[in-house]
Amino acid sequence: MKVLFTGGGTGGHFYPLIAVAEELREVATKEKILDLELFYISDTPYDQSALDENSIKFMKLPTGKQRTYFSIENFFDIFKTFFATIKAIFMVYGLFPDVIFSKGGYPSVPVTIAARFLDIPLIIHESDSVPGRANKMAGKWAKRIAISYEEAVEHFPKDRTAYVGHIVRGDVREPLTEGAFEYLKLKSSLPVIFILGGSQGARLINDAVLDVLPELTERYQIIHQTGVKNFDEVKEIGNIVLKDSESKGNYYPYPYLNKLAIRMCAGVTDLIISRAGANSISEIAAWGKPSIIIPITKTNGDHQRNNAFNYARTGACVVIEEANLKGHVLTEEIDRIIGDSPLRAKMSEATKSFVNPDAELKIAEEIIRIGVAHESR
Repeated sequence: MKVLFTGGGTGGHFYPLIAVAEELREVATKEKILDLELFYISDTPYDQSALDENSIKFMKLPTGKQRTYFSIENFFDIFKTFFATIKAIFMVYGLFPDVIFSKGGYPSVPVTIAARFLDIPLIIHESDSVPGRANKMAGKWAKRIAISYEEAVEHFPKDRTAYVGHIVRGDVREPLTEGAFEYLKLKSSLPVIFILGGSQGARLINDAVLDVLPELTERYQIIHQTGVKNFDEVKEIGNIVLKDSESKGNYYPYPYLNKLAIRMCAGVTDLIISRAGANSISEIAAWGKPSIIIPITKTNGDHQRNNAFNYARTGACVVIEEANLKGHVLTEEIDRIIGDSPLRAKMSEATKSFVNPDAELKIAEEIIRIGVAHESR
């Protein structure tokens, strides 16, 4: 059986594909499917080691991107996408997979069109409460549509749509506490704030934190994932503003954190500050941690704001909009939550109502079911 994955552009698209691939291996073994082959088509491998670990063959397909803002590149990328679609049809025909699974994003568009052209079963998963344009289009002919937010069902045909919940990577799902303080060089006597900026970081959050860093480090230990692009600048500014501070040792900036470090940060943190990407929110909820969520104001379909406020309705987080993101506002919210143990406990308990476990297993089982039926045609 051949299964083709597509999607990309961000870790939020890529890593859920890996989580489903891991479950596919388990389900295939259980169902005694010995010939499972996995492939991934996108513009970049994103994380080649993750592909190698799961025996997924990468096939490169450069394509165009339609930006939500004005850019002359949008015009030229129409032609890139057209030619990428022609190439995708030949690539997919050469493989002729039994199922295609897409997580959306602009690299998935040529492949999902090829699925329709070649009549290959397509399954998509939408992580956001408002679907992106790629999944909204693919949903018109997808055989099955899995969604993370119940609210997203209004954007897809109801008879082919199922609420399965959020896909969370197995290798970061469980927080680690044993040895975490020692590994991260933290004190157990001070609360820990974990600023989760993703691989690209979050410049507005970085700036707000730096504005009040001396004040924050007097009361808290700050683990700050700045993003690779921003690390040198943030570290330099942090060193300057904390130069004469006795609490400068309480600030721990990192460009990026590996899976083990993320699990340990999740294990010891008292509060998480994050953007509102679906992947980030799902991991925070799985960790059972209270959070302050700061959505990007302008995103396709306003999906980050929708994600944030849908999550906030559970009581698991507080939302600060970008227009209100000032250092003193952030400090006040941190102090309020950390200083109120019953509130933190209530927020942690509320995360459970958001977590719908085994989304990746449900998708993997459906891929196998549809793949077996297609293979036997």
